[in-house]
Amino acid sequence: MDDSQLPTPHNNFFHYAFSHVSAARSLIETHLPLSVIEALDLSTLELMKDSFVDGHLQESYSDILYRVQLADARSGPESSTPEALVYMLFEHKSASDTYTCFQLLRYIVRIWEHRQRNGLRLCPVIPMVVYHGTRAWSAPRSLDELIDVPPSVAPYSVRFTFPLLDLTQVPDGSLASDPFLKSVLHLLKYSRRNELSDWFEQILLWLLEPSATSFRREHVDVFLVYVMATSQAIPAEVLSMTVQRVFPTQIEPGSIADQLLTRGRQEGRQEGRQEGRQEGIKASEISFIQMLQESLGVPIESTSSLQSYSLDELRSTTLELLSQIQRRDRL
Repeated sequence: MDDSQLPTPHNNFFHYAFSHVSAARSLIETHLPLSVIEALDLSTLELMKDSFVDGHLQESYSDILYRVQLADARSGPESSTPEALVYMLFEHKSASDTYTCFQLLRYIVRIWEHRQRNGLRLCPVIPMVVYHGTRAWSAPRSLDELIDVPPSVAPYSVRFTFPLLDLTQVPDGSLASDPFLKSVLHLLKYSRRNELSDWFEQILLWLLEPSATSFRREHVDVFLVYVMATSQAIPAEVLSMTVQRVFPTQIEPGSIADQLLTRGRQEGRQEGRQEGRQEGIKASEISFIQMLQESLGVPIESTSSLQSYSLDELRSTTLELLSQIQRRDRL
């Protein structure tokens, strides 16, 4: 498998979380300007399958596109455009990207070209960038900051600014009110910080709140794999104990989560040199991938082939397979 084609854990987790319409709607309601929210009929929010990110950028970006009707749309061929597209771009690199604004503009033009080819009118596209780096975002958010335009030329220059949700700058209490979205954004915010060990139990507890998106066992699967793939803050055995404490009756024997927890306990008890422990973890990951492939009914990769992957690549593959199982079970 080409390394550039491997989905990252962040990509997969973002797609899983924000493919839930309720989570996307809550994100929009919480973090877009009120004037924009009032212009949208969020009851019509609908997930689209298109992606407009360059293949070579998929390691750094993940995108999700939603269609939504405008609240004041009028009918008729000469009327205002009846719909808008909300385009969410997830940035998960270790530093702010200077050219994010330019890249967003390119994706928006691709969306318009796609509509034009399909005989559809151009429509508003509202970009939204969610950033969860370890430092505050410092890159330009508008083309004006990228292009040195003399005042006399400014009226003829393309103007574009994108809204940014910088999780490093939003107080925890203001991230979200919807429990599912709250758990997702806190996990993104703390996934690469030592404080995750303090937050993880609460992140899981939010999933069980009555007002949360209806609880699914797959939530636990995806959250567990994401933490195992991205965080070094929680030892596997502690992770296992935390999940069992929060979900004492939710985890069924033999389920994906149960196997992950069993593996976590085994890893936590392993002794010996670090290299030996890493090899043991890789062997466990390879076995788990093969089990998931068997469950999906897809060709099972050989152990020798999977051994050529790095541990991060194996964990990314695991998360992608879990996402496929989630999509299959939803049908």
